[in-house]
Amino acid sequence: MGNFKIILATSFEKPWNNGWYYKSGFEKNGYEVIPYTQYQKGSFLEKVQSIKPDFILITKDEIDIEVLSECKKYTKLIQWYPDPVIPEWLIPYVKTVDLFFTMSEGLVEKFKKYNSNTFWLTQAFEPDFFKIKEITDNDIKKYSSDITFIGNLGSKPQYLPRRKALMKVLNERFNLKWWGPPLPKKIKTIPLIFGKLGRAYGGEFVYNETFAKVCKLSKIFLAFDSMPHIRKSMSARMYTAVGCGAFYMCQYVQGIEEVLIPDKEIVTFNDYDEMIDKIRFYLPKEDLRKKISKAGQERVLREHTYEVRIKQMIEIIKNVLF
Repeated sequence: MGNFKIILATSFEKPWNNGWYYKSGFEKNGYEVIPYTQYQKGSFLEKVQSIKPDFILITKDEIDIEVLSECKKYTKLIQWYPDPVIPEWLIPYVKTVDLFFTMSEGLVEKFKKYNSNTFWLTQAFEPDFFKIKEITDNDIKKYSSDITFIGNLGSKPQYLPRRKALMKVLNERFNLKWWGPPLPKKIKTIPLIFGKLGRAYGGEFVYNETFAKVCKLSKIFLAFDSMPHIRKSMSARMYTAVGCGAFYMCQYVQGIEEVLIPDKEIVTFNDYDEMIDKIRFYLPKEDLRKKISKAGQERVLREHTYEVRIKQMIEIIKNVLF
């Protein structure tokens, strides 16, 4: 396998979709990427037959399972599933593809029951999309805070603990701003929207350059992965924030110390009381925060970019499928 062709079937609809980062990672490794998202059965099969890709990479259910099964006659099928939650529709895909990657190491054995070619491949950071052109006075006023959180505070069960944690921070009277989708407008969320949590909302979904500005202008970047009990199920947010130079303080995820070292490259906490204690400890210690964030950023840029991650993916693909 040399300079081969890949059909990348994932979302490119928004500028923050991971598909852009995957595409960049493949191209930096010298591979030709043809991005496709949604096609009707006949047209997609015709594209596959005419392009003759070395493999198709999907992330979720971008291609109908029946169409995907037909594609298997012409090329290899690979899936890199980016979530720790397992929906009902996923298992048929796991069974169909030739090789399956999960971002959660703790789920490898579960997926292997359906596909023996299952491997852990964690997410990464694509620095080219997060360059800051300039920081204006308005940026400083808008994006600066002592504590920041970027993520979803919606009503799904895995997001509810985040609301509780951020309320704990606000009740301790720390200066907090959070960014992401707005709180869902429901009767039961009215007190949140008009309360401390709603007032702490930065007002927008930040991504790429604005995400990087929040990382640079916030003293502590607070993070909560949705399934911290699942071993090494860290989201791309960790690599992105640390890669942007944030001082990253997160809820402990099992095995995270094998990826980034707590108290040297990131900071972790086990419960909300420890979170508050560590915020109090690190907030006034600018030099220590800079030392930790610099070490974390250097490691991410060295070991956890999508250029590196795709290279790791290709090695597994070569060993297993070709």
